[in-house]
Amino acid sequence: MIILMFAVFLGLVILGAPILAAMGLGASAAFIGSGLSLAEVARSLYGGISAFTLLSIPLFIFVGFLLDNGGMSLRLVKFVIALVGWLAGGLGISVVGATMLFSGISGSVNADAAAIGSVMIPMMVKAGYRSEWSAAIVAAAAGTGILIPPSITMIVLGTIVNLSIKQLFLASLIPAVLLGTAKAVIIYIRAKTNVEPSNERIKFSLTEVLKTFVEAVPALLAPAIILGGILLGIFTATEAAAVAVLYTFLLTVVIYRSISIAEIPSLLLATVRLTGVVVGLVGVASAIAYIFAYNQASDALVDWAGGYADHYLSFVAIVMVLFWILGALMDGIPALVILMPLFMPLAERAGMSALHFAIFSLAIFGISLVTPPIGTACFVVSAIAKLEMRQLFHPMLPFIVAMFATILILAYFPEISLALPRAIGGYVGR
Repeated sequence: MIILMFAVFLGLVILGAPILAAMGLGASAAFIGSGLSLAEVARSLYGGISAFTLLSIPLFIFVGFLLDNGGMSLRLVKFVIALVGWLAGGLGISVVGATMLFSGISGSVNADAAAIGSVMIPMMVKAGYRSEWSAAIVAAAAGTGILIPPSITMIVLGTIVNLSIKQLFLASLIPAVLLGTAKAVIIYIRAKTNVEPSNERIKFSLTEVLKTFVEAVPALLAPAIILGGILLGIFTATEAAAVAVLYTFLLTVVIYRSISIAEIPSLLLATVRLTGVVVGLVGVASAIAYIFAYNQASDALVDWAGGYADHYLSFVAIVMVLFWILGALMDGIPALVILMPLFMPLAERAGMSALHFAIFSLAIFGISLVTPPIGTACFVVSAIAKLEMRQLFHPMLPFIVAMFATILILAYFPEISLALPRAIGGYVGR
């Protein structure tokens, strides 16, 4: 029945069906083939989407749309350029910094790539960067967003495998900074060695830094409210999302008036569309998990991978390759909702705590989303830069290598992920 489910799924994807429809119909075929009724499909779907935490997803998506359409992403970009733009490769490094800041607001890798790319790719090209290198920088920077709260993927993961959203947010911060730093170092080295020559001329000005900081403060307060409130225990992730919506609405519609009331319905419609896909995938994932359990697929997987799970190095290597490939083929969230419940017990058997494995896996899916030719962030930046996908292969290579190297470090030094949850979140796992 598992083979039947994947056969239906892959067949429909090849024929051009949406991922959500293909997964749902594949699961339904497996239910029928297993002798279960379609009513059982409906019950498992509802069970998957009834978690209270999932209410935060449409709220965070709406916050991202408000801030992006309200011009807040441009304010963040100007501030980061003033802060680090004077370095060799400064504009490229600014992309990494601005994307990490905006990721803390938008919650979506593709939203990061679209918002920052539309501003920075033309600016970098004008400064002498090649279009291919500019697009690769934006795509690579967006891949870090999956680890920056309030990442929608992180919220989905916490819901699926029953992990604390607060502890996930804490565990992701240091790995995200490491990944962002690795990308900034590559940009700096290539600019310093004239591998990527440009005629950018940005001088450091403390006055400009202070000026742009003051302009960016309202946008910077949004992630501060979200993270600060959750970490201090003032409110849950869902309540934080509601507070963030109220704050950003007042900021963009009432105070700055950069968004009119007439635009709100279209932003709400866009929010509903994206939410329907994300939450629908979570529901389908619940149905797939039911099928795996009913057909004892988890036991079969454990038997197959048992030898690898007893050797940490082998397990890490298999997970990195498998999650990278399937994450690119299926997009991040669909792959996550299928693979994580199956591999979590194996990870714990191999010696990885659930929280450590979750961050490790998210980092790998971040690479999947920026791997050409099928990484979704690559589609976004290639459209903005008017490039063919094949033109991104070579410039993306150093970033992909750097991300894999950083993830290996995360795998072998669990305290990088667990230090903050232990110090602040009360985490007591290994």
